[in-house]
Amino acid sequence: MYAIRNKRTGKWVCGTDYRYSPRRQRTSHSQALTYEDRELAELDFRYRKCSKEYQIVKVALIEVEEGE
Repeated sequence: MYAIRNKRTGKWVCGTDYRYSPRRQRTSHSQALTYEDRELAELDFRYRKCSKEYQIVKVALIEVEEGE
């Protein structure tokens, strides 16, 4: 799996705000958009017009049990 991350802050891209020009990325430490293939991540990276501050990184999805 792949995700887009800000190189400087380490935050993950969780959305894009299209109200601004250029587009602004919404970022979070706890949420991330994930992609099954690198090609899909690259397509979305270009569609969202991410700047050079962002990079595509390989990630692992780990299931965590919820405490009651």
